[in-house]
Amino acid sequence: MSDYEVGYGKPPKHSQFQKGVCPNPKGRGRGRDLKLDEIMNKVLHTRIEFREGGRAKKASRLELAIRRIAAAAANGDVASAALLLKLRAHAKTHGDTGPIVIRITGGLAAASCSAGTPDD
Repeated sequence: MSDYEVGYGKPPKHSQFQKGVCPNPKGRGRGRDLKLDEIMNKVLHTRIEFREGGRAKKASRLELAIRRIAAAAANGDVASAALLLKLRAHAKTHGDTGPIVIRITGGLAAASCSAGTPDD
């Protein structure tokens, strides 16, 4: 026998990768290209940590941006107040474009995706 010692991190010579042979010839793959709206949703809905009143909290970047605009409007910034009112009007007319929550009742999807109680 040879002086090669088999053990942890030292597999037998016959089962090691052979020289010149790629163990994963196809590779991992490129992944898919994200569209602009997917990128925007991913970035804006990412939850980040912030401090409020000395306590650590988490909220989405979108929520934090709206909080900053509201704080500036409360301090007398007219442009921020106008922007906040525009955002509110847009949300009322177009609704929320955030994540959709589907309620499951009795194993079947409910006919309504609202947060109300399902019809019996």
